[in-house]
Formats: sequence, structure tokens, C-alpha cells
Amino acid sequence: MNNVIAPITDSTWAIITYEDAWQSYVNSYVVKQGESFAVIDSHLRKQRTYFQQALEGIGAKPERIEYVYFTHRHADHIGNADMFPSRNNWIHLDDYYELDDFSQTLFGHTFTGSGGDLPSLRFRQLSFHTEGSVAFFDPQSKICFVGDHICFDKAELGQIVGKESECRAAYKAHIKSWAIDEPDRVPEYVEGLEALLDWPIEFLATGHGPILQGDIPDFLQELIAILRP
Repeated sequence: MNNVIAPITDSTWAIITYEDAWQSYVNSYVVKQGESFAVIDSHLRKQRTYFQQALEGIGAKPERIEYVYFTHRHADHIGNADMFPSRNNWIHLDDYYELDDFSQTLFGHTFTGSGGDLPSLRFRQLSFHTEGSVAFFDPQSKICFVGDHICFDKAELGQIVGKESECRAAYKAHIKSWAIDEPDRVPEYVEGLEALLDWPIEFLATGHGPILQGDIPDFLQELIAILRP
């Protein structure tokens, strides 16, 4: 399975593409809000053809895409930002500052602070992965778009959206091993997990791999317990 459009709810879709060089999936998301759409992240530049086809297949024509939000500044998330008018593109100011001069011209809006409300989504800053990494939350669907604060590199897609018990178990094992190798980074990572608990999350949509559904607060608490026994 190299390319897939996966419905998460009746108004939200994941666009997922397999990147051979990384042996991992790259995810972006589309949210229908009334007659318009919001897009979260935009794949790698090399994946543009399928990304465009997927948007069209969902019905997110260029003139109907009102907001494009980016979880952070890495190339697999902002790779197709230039497909959209700069006035539609939003990125946290702390990551905007880290972009080169040309890339900065692609973003017509920045936002700052540790959290708050944007025109169509809520956000919390999770500055572990990059300075301006954020999670977005859609209060209508209860989906959290967490970027790469939590992601399932090299994981199989499984059912794509679901409990994904094996994926959760593998991630918990990974986190336990990582904490031993990089203990100095653990407190900042845990702080981000705790920030996510402020939202009533029912789906966890990461930057890479399957989307988790159900028992998300419990999963976050389990991660915190591993890292802060």
C-alpha cells in the first residue's frame, strides 16, 4: 500500500504516502468545514502529484481550501506549501524564524504563544521536535493532529484508523528505550504529552503511520508513566 486516502470521520481524511527512502509513511490531513476545507501539512515536494490528486479526490479544490496549517517546518510537512496562496498558510512563529528567506515568503500568517484558538482549529505548542512544533485540535471531530511529537516511523498501517494495539505497544517500548539513551530530553517531551491531556481527544493523527482511535488519554498517560515512573 503506497498511496491511500483514509476517512477518519465523515468530514476528515488522511492522505498517506509511502516514502521508500525512509521506509515510512508520510501523512497529511484534510478537514471539511462547511463549504470550505482546512489542510494540515503538505507532504514532501516529491510526493506532489499524489498529494494533488488526493485533494481533488476528496473535493478540496484550490478555491475551496481556506486554511493550510503546518505542524512544523520540516520538509515532509511543508514540502508543498507553495501550492497554496501564502495568505492561506499558517506556521508557528518560532519555526518561521528558522526558515530560509525564500521559504518565509510562502507563509502569510504566523501565530505565537503556547496555545490558543486559530480561525478553525485550536493549537498547543510542543517545542520538543522543533522550536515551533505544534499540535492542532478540531473540537468538532475530537481529532488531534500531533505532527511528529508522536509518530509511528516504519510502522505498518494496519487498519489505518483504529485501536492499533501492536502499534501502541511498539511505541511504548520505543519510548522506554529512548528515555534511557536521552534522559535529558525526557522532561520537555513529557511536558508536551501533558499539554495534550487538556483536550478530549478521540483520534490521534500523527505525521507518520496509522491513526489511533479510542482511549487516547489512557495512551498518553501510559507514555507519561513510562517516562516519569
